[in-house]
Amino acid sequence: PSRGSEDEAWRTAADEGWSRASRAAEPTPAGTTRSGLPKRVPQQQLVPGGIEPRSGREHSRRTPDEVRGLLSAYHRGVQRGRTAGASQNSTSTKETSR
Repeated sequence: PSRGSEDEAWRTAADEGWSRASRAAEPTPAGTTRSGLPKRVPQQQLVPGGIEPRSGREHSRRTPDEVRGLLSAYHRGVQRGRTAGASQNSTSTKETSR
């Protein structure tokens, strides 16, 4: 068997994705700034097919009740952290004052 047919036997569907990813990992130069830094081209290093394009504005809007619930949960977490931090500080102070 020829070498080419052996290579084809080991190819998978993911190989094309890896090939595109390796090409995206090496961006084409877009020049430099006045201070000599490389210019970045937004979204140049995205792998084709890696991110689904959004059609229009698909941002889901949260209801006021959902926002209230998220903020309440955040507030409870902050309070728990402060309480836990205060109790740890008081025990470490007691241990060091002996």
